[in-house]
This record gives sequence, C-alpha cells and structure tokens, in this order.
Amino acid sequence: MVVSRAVSTVLDASLAVLLVSAAAVALVAIPGGDQRPPDPDAAARTVLASTTTAEYQTANGTKRAVTGRVDTLLAHAAVAEHRSTHSPFASAVERAVSDVLADADGRVAVVASAGDGTVRVGERPPPSASVAAVAHDAVAENHTVTITVRTWSA
Repeated sequence: MVVSRAVSTVLDASLAVLLVSAAAVALVAIPGGDQRPPDPDAAARTVLASTTTAEYQTANGTKRAVTGRVDTLLAHAAVAEHRSTHSPFASAVERAVSDVLADADGRVAVVASAGDGTVRVGERPPPSASVAAVAHDAVAENHTVTITVRTWSA
C-alpha cells in the first residue's frame, strides 16, 4: 500500500535530521585535542608591559618600594643578582612578578638573565606539556638582559 511507504519515508527523513543534528552538536560541544600552548608573544606583551610594585628592605634597614613595568624590574633584578647573589631587591621583584603571573593564567614562567645573574618567576612546565617561548632583550645599568617568557598547554 502506498500510504505505508509515505510514513516510512517521513520517519526515515526525521531520523536522518535527528542524527545530523546530534553529530553537529557533538562536534561543537566536545572539546578537541588541540594541546598547543598559549601564544608566548601575547603572554609576553601582557605580562612584561604590566606595572607592579616591589617592596623590600635594604641592608641598613631602610624600607623601599619600587614601581615599574615588569620587564624593567626584571632586568634590574637580574643585574642585581649578577652583582650580588640573594639580593633583597631581586627577591622583592620575584614576589611582585609572581603576583602578576598568577593574574595572567598560571601557565606562564619568566626568566631574566644578565651575566651570572638569573631571576626565575613562575612554575616550571610539566614534562609532558607542549612549551612555547619568546625572548626579549632589555638594557639595565649598561647590561644586556635577556628576558624569556614561556607558556605551556594544560
């Protein structure tokens, strides 16, 4: 009979539309396996251009506070570490920059190097993570300082 054929066709078409819709929802709703790290250039622009304040106490007991861009403070902290290890200023900069990194997204680490002086801020990426990095040069007190910003996937 012709009527049963028409009902079957409508049922088949409805089922096909339902399956295609479910497939489209699954493609949009289920996250992909893309494990690329965040763009290190964007992270560097955000973090290094941020302003923060480093508060510390000098050897004679005087309390000081220095406010500046993260890249400038890191450069001067690396030079201070180059001149004398365990500089109170460098430690204060590490604490201040750590707060900036926590506000970023948590998967950013910064290393500033000047000669033998190195300032590291942020956690090391896990061994299984995909890591991307970008390096910037800065000048502090006639020293060239290399600031490396690393980002990684979760």
